[in-house]
Amino acid sequence: MESSKHAKDYMEEFICPVCLEVLNVPVTLLCGHNFCKACIDSVWNSKKQPSCPECREEYATRKYALNRLLANAIKRVQIQCQKEEGSNTCQKDQLCTEHKIRLELFCEEDECLVCSLCVPEHPGHTFFTVQKAFNIYKDNLTTSLSHQQSGLKHLKEIKCQQEMKISEITAHARSLQLHVTSEFAKLRGFLQEKEDNLVQQLKVEETRILKEMEENLRKIKEDINTVQESVSNIQLQLQQQDSLTFLKEIKSFTLSLLKDQKESDVPNIVAQEMSLGVYKSPLQYGIWKEMKTILNPGLDNLVLDTKTAHPDLILSDDLTSIKHGNKRQELPEYPERFDAWLSVLGSEGFMSGRHYWEVEVGNKTSCCVGITRESTSRKGNFIMSPGNGYWTLCLSDYEYVVWDTSPKNLRLREKPQRIGTYLDYEGGQVSFYNADNMSHLYTFTDTFTERLYPLFNPCTNDGGENAEPLKLFHLKL
Repeated sequence: MESSKHAKDYMEEFICPVCLEVLNVPVTLLCGHNFCKACIDSVWNSKKQPSCPECREEYATRKYALNRLLANAIKRVQIQCQKEEGSNTCQKDQLCTEHKIRLELFCEEDECLVCSLCVPEHPGHTFFTVQKAFNIYKDNLTTSLSHQQSGLKHLKEIKCQQEMKISEITAHARSLQLHVTSEFAKLRGFLQEKEDNLVQQLKVEETRILKEMEENLRKIKEDINTVQESVSNIQLQLQQQDSLTFLKEIKSFTLSLLKDQKESDVPNIVAQEMSLGVYKSPLQYGIWKEMKTILNPGLDNLVLDTKTAHPDLILSDDLTSIKHGNKRQELPEYPERFDAWLSVLGSEGFMSGRHYWEVEVGNKTSCCVGITRESTSRKGNFIMSPGNGYWTLCLSDYEYVVWDTSPKNLRLREKPQRIGTYLDYEGGQVSFYNADNMSHLYTFTDTFTERLYPLFNPCTNDGGENAEPLKLFHLKL
């Protein structure tokens, strides 16, 4: 204990007057006082006139000497202290592997522990005490932990959202599969019923005809038996050799033959034919025509509403065709009439159900078809987007475009000659199709709360290049 106190007393003599820590890279001023090199540099950098922080002696220039003897003495005393403190106060991993003294500093640039004698090997670097470095890095890790925990929480939220989306897609796919299966089941049920009815009708007709023929065949067989019996009797009579006996019986025998001949008329052949025209006919076409009664949706045969038509539009007499005219017509100014867009609505609106209709676009270069809400504005220019109550597919310069949240070019490989529009009111769906092959073009999804109307816009005729009309397609069966 005595030697330990003696060593500590020596250490107290090696304290820097500025930082109050053990001298680190000790330097000696002209006045003989010792300071850490970094401490005296810091003090002098803050003053115009260099002076000793302890005795206040001023100097003309910044001048000091590196005190290697003092540094070595400090090193020896530190080593002695470490030896005297024992293993409980100084573990092996707390010592510098090169200088065998306590690791008391932390280099910020190299991020490593160093002893006081390692400092010259890290020129220009910043050093912290172990405790200060510990606090700094602990604070950094605490901040990093907070960021990581926040990031982990966010990732878990995203994971839950993704799992919900996966579940939604799985459920939606199952729902769509049930819908598809149900739709085809209806068609199969209709066809199966028609097939069963026709086959049953065929069997009834076959049974009726066969019954008549088999009854006639039975009568023919009875007549054959009667004739065969008569033939046998004649043959027996001819075998009679006694002329008197033969002649005595000939009258009654002849009368019996005449009676049998009168009772047995010569039968006719029953030759009925199956109704070939009923069973071997254009069955598929006929059933296809009948199938229209079960189609849901079937093809709606729409007509146009003249009250909504722009004054520059010309509608056909049957209200199924529309084109851009050459001059403005004098028409009543109804609130529902379009006055800027060359548009017209269908006469029938929808508040429920599923509906489908087709429009012939032919070789037009520009046009627009779709659906709009009953309450939408018909006056002035505006964007025909869902936000304004319009769900449309537009042809512009031979390119098909939809305006959803922003314009989207569909870049179709094939140019449709006829466009199909499908509305599922309760399902919140508006879809467009190439009606030539029923390939899907685009689908809007939304929530509908008011009456919806079909919309048609043939666009300007462009000097005749786009003069071809839009025609509502009516399927005539």
